[in-house]
Amino acid sequence: MRPIFIALLTGLGACAPQYVETVATTEQDLPVRRAVFEQAPAPLDAAFRSSCDSPGDVLRQVSRSVVQCRILPPPDLAAFLLLQYDGALEAPTLVVQKETRQSTADYVVELSYFAEVVQKSGNPRRIYFVQRNLDSLMDDLLTATGGTARNAN
Repeated sequence: MRPIFIALLTGLGACAPQYVETVATTEQDLPVRRAVFEQAPAPLDAAFRSSCDSPGDVLRQVSRSVVQCRILPPPDLAAFLLLQYDGALEAPTLVVQKETRQSTADYVVELSYFAEVVQKSGNPRRIYFVQRNLDSLMDDLLTATGGTARNAN
């Protein structure tokens, strides 16, 4: 599991100009990779938490169902994000987010990734970069930990 997640994070921090952007203005705009688990996704939870342990990584529990791994981008990508999206002089963040919801019979897990750039107004702006290989890595992670992929995007 760890190599898949490391490859995901490495790919996310790769050369930014090759990405095709979609600016997300609400949570519903974020493309996600989705899987259904028959029982609580403990292997995925463990893989997600243990993979967010590099220097500068921050694991943040946003809510009861949402966990984020916040990663500092490489300097060239950080500069690109600040200039391209008119960011404040505050380091942008790469975010991998996991949301888990329990339905009556199973658990639905959604993984998404995006860049977050703090604007001069103080509000963050989320930018999703379409990367099919990262989507494939997320699908592999979800299925390797026991999920059945059901993707919306």
